[in-house]
Amino acid sequence: MTSTQIRPEADRYPMVLEVTPRYSDLDPSRRVGREALVRWFEDARVTAEHRAFPERTFGNRPAGTGQLLASVGVDVLAPLRIADDYRVGVALNRVGSSSFSYVYGVFTGDDLVATGESTSVWVEGGRPAPLPQEMRSALERLALPGATPSERREFEESRLVRENYPFRYDVRTRFGDLDTNRHVNNVALAGWYLDGLAELHTDVLGYPVGGPLDGLSPSSLRVDYRVQVQYPGIYQLRVGVVELDDKEVRYACGLFDGHRCIGLADAAGAVRAADAEGRDVDLRAAFEPFRMRG
Repeated sequence: MTSTQIRPEADRYPMVLEVTPRYSDLDPSRRVGREALVRWFEDARVTAEHRAFPERTFGNRPAGTGQLLASVGVDVLAPLRIADDYRVGVALNRVGSSSFSYVYGVFTGDDLVATGESTSVWVEGGRPAPLPQEMRSALERLALPGATPSERREFEESRLVRENYPFRYDVRTRFGDLDTNRHVNNVALAGWYLDGLAELHTDVLGYPVGGPLDGLSPSSLRVDYRVQVQYPGIYQLRVGVVELDDKEVRYACGLFDGHRCIGLADAAGAVRAADAEGRDVDLRAAFEPFRMRG
């Protein structure tokens, strides 16, 4: 859980969405995957906004007007099993001049099993614009008392250089990735970063049948959407190792259209995992060649 989040009970959130996991939400570990959690956050966010200001979400808006997701993050605190029922709480924790942020809590029973946060930007004519006052007032009714505002993330210029990321994974957009704004949906993009990390893990393991070890899946993921990703298109997803110790590896990811950086992500996960026979697999040495450059 990040420092910008608190651990309230589910009933303290101003809006709670009940979720029953689908089989397609599961990853190879038979647990609810990170991409599914990002989708749950999207469902909770859209539901809350539709109730608060329906004319601003699904009404007849001019083209290029509405709220666009700028970033989303997820932290998995415990395994999420398909046999459980879940509640996703969503609450506002910051309102700026043209942007606003939410925090999320995923509960099963009284247990908090995942947290998250996101930031959206209001745009008019395709550019950031001041939030309409009636929308600002509606948003404030979603506030969670005691929530700490999320801090804006800043990135060094080296993160925008494609060649600083040693590992490359090419992605082709699919028509099914598009959302109602006619660009690649944020959930699909989060999945791209998870695919890139899985491809790196598979590479260092020697491409085992069935993919990488379950224990290597990242426990946290933060995605920043810098530019809308279009269809059709072929993009380069790049990955580099930022920090590495005997327990955890931290990754930096970048999405590139040619040399232009159009998205960034950070992730963290275990550097050791058990194989199918229960033997410990230590990947510290295998990750060393993939250290970030620059």
